[in-house]
Amino acid sequence: MGRLDVRCEVDLPVCVIADNNGGKGITETKTRFTSLSLAGGFIEFKPPLSKNKIIGLKYDLPKHGEFEILGEILRSGEGGIATRFYNLNRDAKLKLWDYIKENITDDLSCPYCGKKNEQRFRRCDNCGWGLNFHSQDYIVEHEKEAFNNRLSLKSKSFSIEDIYRILNFVDVEILKIGKNLDINEEFVGSSKGILNVFSMIRKVAPTEIPVLITGESGTGKELTAMAIHERSQRKNKPFVTINCAAIPENLLEAELFGHEKGSFTGAHTGKIGKFEYADGGTIFLDEIGELPVGLQSKLLRFLEDKIVERIGSNGGKKIDVRLVAATNCDLKSAIAKGAFRKDLFYRLDVFNINLPPVRDRGEDKGILARYFLNKFSREMNLSKTFTPEAIDTIRSYDWPGNVREIINKVRRAVVMSKEEAITPADMELNVPKIEMDIVTSLKEVRYSIEKQKLIEAMRHCNNNISKVARVLGISRPSVYSLRKKYNI
Repeated sequence: MGRLDVRCEVDLPVCVIADNNGGKGITETKTRFTSLSLAGGFIEFKPPLSKNKIIGLKYDLPKHGEFEILGEILRSGEGGIATRFYNLNRDAKLKLWDYIKENITDDLSCPYCGKKNEQRFRRCDNCGWGLNFHSQDYIVEHEKEAFNNRLSLKSKSFSIEDIYRILNFVDVEILKIGKNLDINEEFVGSSKGILNVFSMIRKVAPTEIPVLITGESGTGKELTAMAIHERSQRKNKPFVTINCAAIPENLLEAELFGHEKGSFTGAHTGKIGKFEYADGGTIFLDEIGELPVGLQSKLLRFLEDKIVERIGSNGGKKIDVRLVAATNCDLKSAIAKGAFRKDLFYRLDVFNINLPPVRDRGEDKGILARYFLNKFSREMNLSKTFTPEAIDTIRSYDWPGNVREIINKVRRAVVMSKEEAITPADMELNVPKIEMDIVTSLKEVRYSIEKQKLIEAMRHCNNNISKVARVLGISRPSVYSLRKKYNI
C-alpha cells in the first residue's frame, strides 16, 4: 500500500507565520510549497523550526482566492519542512483538491506508490488506489477508503473492549443514533420500524389532531407523546401526564376534571383537574383502555365541546388542550366486549402511531443496550463494555419487557458487575436453547401435514395433476416431486 493521499509537485506561493521567539516575536516569511497533498505539504524554508511546532499558512489558490490554515511541522529536511494541515475545512479541502487535480502529471505513474502503469487503469494494480481523479465523486470515495485503511492499520492493536468503545462512540456521538428528533436522548434506534415512527411524529406534531399511540408496555409511548408535544406549537405550554390505570376509579374523575369545595366527602377545598392544568398545552392519557365506561362518556363530551365541568360545579370552563392517548390493549376487542365506547375510539383514533416491540427491531437491540451502557457508565463514573457473549445474547433475547427491560437489565449490570466487561450473567439473561428433538418433531409435523394435504387434494381432484397443482398453488413438476417424496 502506497501513501494515503495524492501528492504532486507544485510551485505555490505561501506565507509562513511563525513564533520564533517564545511568543515575543511573530515573523511572516514568503516562500512556496514544492509538493502538496490534502493532508499536508513540503515548504521551502531556511530558518530552523522545531518539530511539532504549530505555524500559520496563508496561500492563494488560482481561481479560488486566499486561504488561511494551521499546520504542524512533522520534520525538517534538506531545503525545507514537511507540514501536516490542521484545520482544513470541507470547502477549503475541495478547492485544494481541484488545484491538486490540475497539477497531477500525465506520465502514467501512480501518484500514490509511484509505479509506472503501461495503460491508464482506473485502479493501480500495485497499491490498489483508484486513479480516476476526474470522477465527480472521486475525492469523497477516496476519503472513505483512506479512513478505512487508517482504521484497519490502527485496529490491529485494539482489544475487543477498545472496539466496542469505538462502536459506542460512533453510534451515539457521530451517527447520533437516538437523536433523530433532537428531543429526548433516550429515543434510540435506526431500524425501519422506529424510523417510521420518527417520521410519523414529525408529520403529526405541528397539527392539532388527537393522536392514539399503541404498543406493548415498555416500548416508549410516553416518550412518543412527549416528542409530539416538544415539536408542536404548544411546546412552551404544559405537558401533563396521567395514568388512567394507576388511579382508583372514585378519584380519577376528580383528577381529570377537578372538583368544587364540598362536592363530596373529603373535598375540603376546590381543586382544578389535569385538563385545566394542561390548558394551552398537551394532556397525555396513558392506558386509556382502563378508563371506566362512565368517564368515557364525559371524556367524549369534552372532546366535542372542549368544556371542562368540575365535580359539583353548575357550569363549565372552555379550555384549549391537545389530547394524546396511549394503550397497550386492543381497543377494538374492548369495544366488542362492551368495555370501550366505539364513538370515543373513533374520536381518539384520528392518527395512530404503533410502536414496534424491541424483538421486531433487529439491530436496535444492540444499539439500545450500548447506548444505555454508555449513559449509566458515565453517570457512575465507570468504564464498562459488553463481552462478545453478552452482545450475542442481547441480540438473540426477545426482550418481552421491551426498552424498559433493557434499561433495567443494563443499569443492574453496570452496578453489579465486578469486572469491566459485562457478561450475560451480569444482566441475568438466560436465552433458552432449542433442543434437537424439538426441531426433529417440527420436521415430522411438517412432513405429516404436507403429505395429508397432498392426499386430500388428489382425492378432491380425482388424481388430475393439473387441478391438484392449481388447488395447492404449486407447479405440476412440484406435484410429481411430492408424490414421489411421499410415495403416493
